[in-house]
Amino acid sequence: MKKIFSDAKTNWIGFIILVIVFMIGNSMFFSLKEYEKASAFSFGKFSREYMEAGLHIKAPWPFETLYRVDTRLQLYNAKEMTIQERSKKKLLIDYFVLYRVNSPKLYFTKVGGNKRQAIHRVDDHTSSDVAAVVGETNFDDVVTNKRQQLLDSIKAMSNRGLNDIALEVQFISFNRVELPDENKLAVFQDMIKDRNKISSLYLAEGQQIKDSIQSYADYEAANIVATARMRADSIRGAADAERLHILNEGYAQSQKLFAIYNKIETYKKSFKGDKTEWIMQKSNALSPIP
Repeated sequence: MKKIFSDAKTNWIGFIILVIVFMIGNSMFFSLKEYEKASAFSFGKFSREYMEAGLHIKAPWPFETLYRVDTRLQLYNAKEMTIQERSKKKLLIDYFVLYRVNSPKLYFTKVGGNKRQAIHRVDDHTSSDVAAVVGETNFDDVVTNKRQQLLDSIKAMSNRGLNDIALEVQFISFNRVELPDENKLAVFQDMIKDRNKISSLYLAEGQQIKDSIQSYADYEAANIVATARMRADSIRGAADAERLHILNEGYAQSQKLFAIYNKIETYKKSFKGDKTEWIMQKSNALSPIP
């Protein structure tokens, strides 16, 4: 019986030793994936960094503690912000950030590997930088004209602020940039005023062109009428001269006939009306009969 108990005790001791050896070996050997980096700390103090993927060795726990970090891009969606741009328009802006950890040593030394604390730092820097840049920029430049330049500037400013904890912003972009409802109405009214101003300028230019054309047309019409009147007076004068010439020739040929003609013309001027009739008598005298 003693031998049986002795053998069982020996087996248990061997088993415990084997478990301890396994645990020590397991805590000494570890592997890193392609997207992982790690830092070893000895009693709270930094020992070394592991930057390459594959199998590695360290001192067993509790002499060294290993902290892993995921170096893949991390997504952070910022909260909606209301920012006043350069021309005093209020803008609703929300954005997102893609960032990664570059150095496990600084990451765990400065923020203890706490992701919430790291995100808080990212939010502090990026939000303040977005507000600073947008506040010095006009609405049109934020939306279209200089959008990418502004984003690049914000990213550079944020990286300078996050450099001490080994976080790097890889990409930042706006999800939405728009005006609040009350600002939309004000901008719409400003647009209407601008369009009315432009249309008034076009109308004024059109009226000026119309007046110029009208003045030139009036001048041409007056010139044409004056020329026509001058030609008419010339023609009338020539006709009167021709008439007098014919009358003179007629008077020269028959003074008696010309005297009758003069009487007729005199009576025409004296007796005006449609009901007047003229009768020629044999004595060549004219008598009006009403």
